[in-house]
Amino acid sequence: MAFRRKILITILIIAGFDAVAAMISRSFHYDFSSFAWVSFLIYLAVGYWGAHRCGAKYGMLLGASAGLVDSTIGWFISRVIGPFIETPIPTLTPAVVASTIVAVTAMGLVFGLIGAGLCKVFGQAKPIAA
Repeated sequence: MAFRRKILITILIIAGFDAVAAMISRSFHYDFSSFAWVSFLIYLAVGYWGAHRCGAKYGMLLGASAGLVDSTIGWFISRVIGPFIETPIPTLTPAVVASTIVAVTAMGLVFGLIGAGLCKVFGQAKPIAA
């Protein structure tokens, strides 16, 4: 599968997850932040999938892309739906938004790296050319 298609599918997965999680959170008054561990699993899985037959750098890139999409498009979708959040949300200044985007993208990169590493351990990643 082409890497561009993997990016598109990752965007759809992240956007879909954020929409469903926000609706569940709102409907059942379940704290939206409790779904964060699922996001981390998605970053790990797409890191593995990105590295599959492509190489570890593609796993890291896909994980970082998932974090970027989650902190931008996913955040927008969940804010529009209005999930239930127990802790008060700080005022969304440009600095808060930018630092959140950087932090979540970095977490996506780290979990993507772990997923790519697992892909390499299981022998599914393309060998690194010397």
